Amino acid sequence: MRLVSSFRRRPSLAAAAAVLLTTGVTATAAHVASAATAGCEVGYTVTSEWPGGFGASVRVRNLGDAINGWRLTWSFPAGQAVTQLWNGSFTQSGSQITVTNASYNGAIPSGGSVDFGFNGSWNGSNPVPSGFALNGVTCTGDVTSPSPSPSPSPSPTPSPSASPSPSPSLSPSPSPSPSRPVIENNFPVTREGAYGTNRYTVFRPSNPAAVGRPMPVLVFGNGACAHTNGSEVIQALTFIAARGFVVVDTASVDGSPNGVQSGSPIPSLLTDGIGWAERENARAGSPLYQRLDLSRVATAGHSCGGLEALIAGQDRRVKSVVSLDSGLFADGSFGYSRAELSKLHTPVMFLDGGPSDIAYDNSRANYDLTLVPAVLAEQSQAGHVGFITGAQMSEGMTAVVQFLDMTLNDNATARSYILGPSGLASRAYWTVRSKNF
Repeated sequence: MRLVSSFRRRPSLAAAAAVLLTTGVTATAAHVASAATAGCEVGYTVTSEWPGGFGASVRVRNLGDAINGWRLTWSFPAGQAVTQLWNGSFTQSGSQITVTNASYNGAIPSGGSVDFGFNGSWNGSNPVPSGFALNGVTCTGDVTSPSPSPSPSPSPTPSPSASPSPSPSLSPSPSPSPSRPVIENNFPVTREGAYGTNRYTVFRPSNPAAVGRPMPVLVFGNGACAHTNGSEVIQALTFIAARGFVVVDTASVDGSPNGVQSGSPIPSLLTDGIGWAERENARAGSPLYQRLDLSRVATAGHSCGGLEALIAGQDRRVKSVVSLDSGLFADGSFGYSRAELSKLHTPVMFLDGGPSDIAYDNSRANYDLTLVPAVLAEQSQAGHVGFITGAQMSEGMTAVVQFLDMTLNDNATARSYILGPSGLASRAYWTVRSKNF
């Protein structure tokens, strides 16, 4: 059951990237003591790996009766350690890891699932752990039922009916990786103000159920750090949302004052946008109620907004970062030095518009300084705004979607598009470099 656990060691990654560890659970915890059946299925995926570090996502599917409050444990086989975790909390004692639910994801209905992700460290090797346990009981591999009490008067005649079919809950859960690139989607998009605040505009598929799976979240910072007027990015962010993402943009939907100054980076607006998505995912009555995959969150931004994305991308909940025509300055302009790049913990993509892009030198220098898996993609005709408002918008946003599909969904076709010689690098005016994958 060996997971090929590095982008670097997966040149032909299968579309279903998760290793499924099918397991059963005996209900001993107090909150599930009365459950008639119990069981679970765990998908553990190493999503990226770099020297000394890695990122992973875990999906726990409940195959038995509903539970309210969960605790997942396992032991690392080679001394790995968890350094950051999102959508839950963790403790580590030696090789033993214990992850407990967050306040908003403790309930798992029968047939439902919960996801969390983490970053870790390793030294020497990074094999896949086994021996997962849910709520303190080692998983056995079957859905279990309590033994019935002896019948005082057994039925005299056996039932003539055929053996029952296996429980539907035993069927494999859908792979968290889509079977085709999300770039092929084209959902109708709704653009609306964020519920409860006028600080964000939300771009989302109009019918979230049509997406067919929980949607990744992208929080976006605008060029010029425009925190009120986001009209410049409407076309670009609609393009991304149509592929099955929920995009939270840092501007009011109608350009009305929202109490936030523009012109300087405020990375907390992006991290607060993630918090907004968490609340909406938990708010009954929201069109996004339980429709978001909060283990697949990215930050992105254009120009000054790209600075916001690079700093907000240090947040433990973020799994991927995109910097469009941007980069931290050598002199620490705007209050953030290039030393911040060493704090990134996820894959990052830098896109620039070639020598005529005022961010060209910064983008290149930032790529050179990053320690995590990184891509530098350059379109020599795009200049500073071609990806946002110019003729290169479609191909630039295609590159963004493909990178997000590779890093958030672990899609092999998207990976080939970003890293392979016949993908983005083969298109006119594009050059692509990458490292640590």
